[in-house]
This record gives sequence, C-alpha cells and structure tokens, in this order.
Amino acid sequence: MTDRTLVRSPYPRAFGLAVGALAHVRVGHWDGALRRVKEVQEATLGALLRHARGTEFGRMHDFDGVRDHDGFVRRVPIGDYDTFSAGIDRMRKGERNVLVPEVVRYFGNSSGSSNHGKSKFLPITDRQIRFQQRAGADTVMRYLQRSGDRDLFSGFTLGLFPPTTMKPEGTSFVTSNPALMATKMPRVTRPVYLPEDDVRAVADYDAKLGMMAERYLDHDVRAATGTTCWFTLLFEKVLATAKRQGRAARTIAEIWPNLRVLFGGGVTAAPYLPVIRRLVGRDDVTLVDTYNATEGGVYAASDFSGAPGMLVLPHRGVFFEFVPLESREEASPARVPLWSVERERPYSIVVTTASGLYAYELGDIVRFSSVAPPRIEFVGRLGGCLSVTQELTTHVDIERAVASAARSCACTTVDFGAAADVGVEGSAKSRYALFVEFQKGAEPVDLGAFADAFDAGLCEQNRVYREHRRGVVALLPALVVPLASGGARRFLEVVTRGNVQGKFPRIVDDTQKQLLWEHAAAPRAGQGAPLSQEPS
Repeated sequence: MTDRTLVRSPYPRAFGLAVGALAHVRVGHWDGALRRVKEVQEATLGALLRHARGTEFGRMHDFDGVRDHDGFVRRVPIGDYDTFSAGIDRMRKGERNVLVPEVVRYFGNSSGSSNHGKSKFLPITDRQIRFQQRAGADTVMRYLQRSGDRDLFSGFTLGLFPPTTMKPEGTSFVTSNPALMATKMPRVTRPVYLPEDDVRAVADYDAKLGMMAERYLDHDVRAATGTTCWFTLLFEKVLATAKRQGRAARTIAEIWPNLRVLFGGGVTAAPYLPVIRRLVGRDDVTLVDTYNATEGGVYAASDFSGAPGMLVLPHRGVFFEFVPLESREEASPARVPLWSVERERPYSIVVTTASGLYAYELGDIVRFSSVAPPRIEFVGRLGGCLSVTQELTTHVDIERAVASAARSCACTTVDFGAAADVGVEGSAKSRYALFVEFQKGAEPVDLGAFADAFDAGLCEQNRVYREHRRGVVALLPALVVPLASGGARRFLEVVTRGNVQGKFPRIVDDTQKQLLWEHAAAPRAGQGAPLSQEPS
C-alpha cells in the first residue's frame, strides 16, 4: 500500500511550514524560561497567589504577605488531598472564593484515593486548561523544531484516550483530565485529529480500539498520542484487522507508511520501545515522552538531546517544590525550589497550581539527571516502593535491572512487574519475584541466567539490596516467573478494567501477585520445571 491510497488531511503542506516557523519561536520561549528558572518560577508563584489572595484559603494563609519562596514556606504548609478535600467538596457544589475565586466547572476523577479511602476529585479550572493547552503545544513544537518535520499535519493524529464523557454533578462535571483536554482541543488541530466523536464516546476500550482499526486503516495516520503502554495494543488491533481483510501487511509501516511520532506518557517509555519498533517495522519512529498529572497538567517533556530525563516546563502555571526524601518525615521538612535542586537526589514533588492546590504533595518520587537545564525523571510513588528489608526499591530500579538482564541475555520483554515473596519456604528470608512476559520468539535461552542478571542489576541499582543479598544475609536470589504469551495483557485487562490510563504495575501487591500466577507460563518442552513453583 502506498500513501497515494490513503485519506489525507485537509491541510496543505504550507500549513506545516507555517507551524514549523512558529515552533522555533515557541521553543525559544521555553529555552529562555529555562535560562531564567528562578525568575520565571517566582513570577509563576506570585501570579498564582495574587489570583487567589481574596479567597478563603488565601486570606487564611496571608497570600498578600508573601514576597518570596521563603515567605510562602512560612505561611503555607505542605498538604495532600485530605488537606484540601473539604474545600474541594464545597467547590463541587458551585461555591466561589474557596480555593480559587471562580466557580470551577470541571473535576478530574483520579484513579487514586486519599488517605481516608475517599475517591479524589481534583479541580481543573479554565486557567489550568489554558496552561495545559500551551504546555501540550510546547511538547509538539519542540518535536517539530528538533525533527524539522513539516509534513506532520498533512496526515492525521490518532488519540488513545478515555471516553470524552462528562458526568453532570450540579453545576460541575466529573471527568478525566485526558478526556477533558480532548474536548478542549484548539480549533486549528481538530480537522487532523482522530477519532471522531462517536468513537471517542465509546467506554469499552477494547471495542474502541477495534473501531479505530476498522475505520482508520486507510487514513494517513502520522502520529498517535496516549499512554505509552497502549500503543502496542492499538498496533496489534490494526494488524489483526488488516489480516481479516486479506491484506498482507506484517507491520504498521506497511499500513501507515507515514507514521513518524508517538506522543506518550504515563509510564517510562524505554521498556516498551523494542515491542513498539517491532510492530511498527521501523526504528526511526520518534517517541515523545511526557510527565503530567491532573494536578496542573504537563510538567516536563522529551527534549531529544539524548540525555536522560525530560525537560521541565517552568512557565506553564505550576510552581514546583521538592522535598528531599530523607527529610520528608521531619516536622518541618526542607522545601527546595526548582532553581536549587541537586542532581541524582531523590525528592518528593510538591506543586502549587492554577486550580487551587497550594504546596500539594503529589505522591511521586522524582530526581534530576541535570539541573541546568532541569531534566526530571519519575522514579516511583511514595507508597509504591518494594521493600522487605528496608531497601526501598523503586520502579526505576526494577526497570533498569530488567533492561540490563535483557541486554545480557539478548531477549525482549513485553511487560513486567516485581513482587515480594516474604518468608520463603517457611524461612525468615525473602526474595523478589519478577513476573515477566517475553516477546514470542525473543525469550531468553536460559531463564536462570536471566534471573541472575536481573538480581545483579538490582544489586547495582540499590545499595541496600546489594548489602542484604551479600552472603544471603536477608534476601534470597530473585525469582523470575515467565508469563504465558498474552498473559500481561489479560492481567492488565482484569486489574484496569480497560482503563486507557491503566498501566502494568512495576510494584506488584499481593492480590495482583496471585492474579499473575494464574497467567504464568508452563515450562517449555525439555526445560523441566519452572524456576520455582507458586509459593504455598
């Protein structure tokens, strides 16, 4: 199939040339903000506090008296969802001047829960929406500026997002942030953005992917956007649809030959790249990674420098603070602004947003691979470390150990997560159990060697793990449990119920561990028993 047979976008190439020229301006503005991080972030904080100084929260915390970051720290303590939930509940009923002066129309129903087990309904003001639109555009513009791509808008962008439904609740609407932003797309991008409204509204994600594959097989899809781990599911649907129609395509490149960029996020991209590239059939498709949250929008994005981490957006309506992980439990923990962070130090991220969250602890652990300019890496969740002997292994430690083992054993993983096996075989010792699906035809020749390499990778990434493994002081060698082909997807469908924002957990809890054992692979012929049987 050639691109001459594909449905093209209504925009001529001249449109792409004009956007390319604009990209240089927008990226220059972003780079300028990065050179003046302290000035830009102080201005952001000042603007957020001035906007809310007449609110109940602003008067209570003397926003009028804040002159600098130190003054903000003295007046506004770090809080979490439970700190703000009473005010948010009032705002959901239409009340003004609680956390922000305006009536808030939209609330993002987060997949997480508060410390009291309540569902989170995070406010999303119109001001935040505008900041998110600009930050999203910045991400695309940096790709265009770096790649020199002037033909992106001659085709279509396919979005993989939750249903764009709004649940009315008095004067407000409950939705998800990605679904909301899909409805707030700038007019200029709507003619090149798929799917159409009837497909977006479909709640069943498997059905939605099937509809996309059927409807857009002959469209000139040049980009896709969504949670990174769902790209492979879309591509498999497209290939299966092409096969049913009698087409001989073996890769996505044969169906969508002009696909050139994936705008992802939600998970670390690196573990999924080998499978994505195999399905696409080319290695030159760019994956743009983003770090974003309902609390404020897009925090950082790929800068294509080759350096680890993502480039922070300091000028899009979020004021950032960072609490060193080791001081987090102190009565008055240190609060480090973006302009004072240190390389490779783990922090808990704290944000102040245009939607009325002030010094809000997000629950994410991050670190910086560079401070000038600031490049941030998501390391894990405060409640999501794997620890059986106080080693506090993060999901990044696990991902790097798996990547090291995959390189060592020349194999490819589809997805994976690690759990704790406590009190192995009645002893006082424990171990990690890695549940991993390998790509069919690219499994490790020796599972034992893979397990050893994974264990060695954990020792390299985590000093405490290494010390507790030495001489088998407290930790036994790691166990690797291969999953059956398709097992990762079937497990994900159960635990996420088809939620497009759902991700395979890198840190697996006990309930998830039992589910994963149900998807474990049988030993291959001639291999004998698996590395270990399910613990009794």
